[in-house]
Amino acid sequence: MDWENSQRFTLTRTSVIRNAPEQSGVYGLCSPDKWVYIGHSANVRKAMLEYLSGQMPYVLQWQPKQFTFELLPYKERLTRHKELVAHCQPVCNRKTQSLTRS
Repeated sequence: MDWENSQRFTLTRTSVIRNAPEQSGVYGLCSPDKWVYIGHSANVRKAMLEYLSGQMPYVLQWQPKQFTFELLPYKERLTRHKELVAHCQPVCNRKTQSLTRS
């Protein structure tokens, strides 16, 4: 999957509830010109809602406007997360390499 051309959704609570599944995967938060954060979770929707409720204030300062995701089982999710961070170079992952979410 090419994340540069992936389907993106508006980063709002309503949009997350409507579009993000309660399944294992990787997710990315972006603004129009850059990737802000790429994370992974056993529950993509829950992770996104936690972000929107202010659980990751260091990401909020970059004001991402959209999100995308890719559903993957746990082991594939870990590998894909590393690949995406290396490829997309999101600004917040540089500071939080050790703070991955389960």
